[in-house]
Amino acid sequence: MKNLVLVFFLILVIKSVKAQTTWGDSNSRTDYRDDAGLQGNAGAISGFYQTYNPINFPSGANSWWHLLDVRHSNPANNYAMQIAGSFFDQNLYFRKTNNNAAQAWSRVIVETPDGKVGIGTTNPGSNLTIKGISAGVSIHCVGQGYFGSLAFNRESATGSIFDPTGYAYQINNGGPDKSLHFQIYNGNGSAVTGDALTLSPSGNLGISTADTHGYRLAVNGAAIATSITVKEFNQWPDYVFKAQYNLTKLSDIKTYVDQHHHLPEIPSAQEIETNGANLGELVKLQMKKIEELTLYLIEKDKKDQKQQHEINRLKQQVTALLAGKHHIRN
Repeated sequence: MKNLVLVFFLILVIKSVKAQTTWGDSNSRTDYRDDAGLQGNAGAISGFYQTYNPINFPSGANSWWHLLDVRHSNPANNYAMQIAGSFFDQNLYFRKTNNNAAQAWSRVIVETPDGKVGIGTTNPGSNLTIKGISAGVSIHCVGQGYFGSLAFNRESATGSIFDPTGYAYQINNGGPDKSLHFQIYNGNGSAVTGDALTLSPSGNLGISTADTHGYRLAVNGAAIATSITVKEFNQWPDYVFKAQYNLTKLSDIKTYVDQHHHLPEIPSAQEIETNGANLGELVKLQMKKIEELTLYLIEKDKKDQKQQHEINRLKQQVTALLAGKHHIRN
């Protein structure tokens, strides 16, 4: 932009030095010329021009336009640096003809009176709006209680959708919680997921929820994973298998279950409903119960083997007694 202003300034200085007499329509130093692509030997010279019938001006040009034309010194060449703009808006267009009367124009990026910039659009709704053939990107720094927002296929300041056949995505920073919000909108501009993702200043991440309740990760809905590893467990219950471990009597467990309707140390249904389940802690407690159950089964197996040994001994005695009784009768 500074370079463009400098070009304007130099041209004005050159023309001011050169112009010692009045010239142009009504002595305005502005001449009338319809064809921006006119070649030097056809009458085109460097200068300031206006036209009501723009030819070889930016696409779609009509009605009154300005033209600033800097020509090659050899009139047989059609090399020129040109700047053009309509009388009725704040847009500027630039081109170098490169010996081509119909050389395409490029729109110069300028701010609107309210400080907005548009690329690919002459009507930006946000601080910066970039549009392609249909969809685009917009950046807005203020409004709606947010410090800034970045939107895809959506005008972040107004909410309008660029391409109604697709979804729009927006990232907002700020609001009452000062978090980063990732939002999804349909082609009508309605929120599909108001907070698809929320990242708090402390690094807590919420999926489909803005309230993580202080947890590093909060998911409002079902989740699936191929692998989950929980590290840094304290006192993994292998101590259950140590000789000094005091295994609770089954009769005491029965008394507890009859009274509380759940196993000792395991959260009740009401606790899970109220506070949720700490999966890592719950897995540890379940492993402890499995190991205790294994000890109960080992102890029961010992008793069963001892009982079976006693049964076998008694069977042998009975067999011997029956055999002796049969011998006496004979």
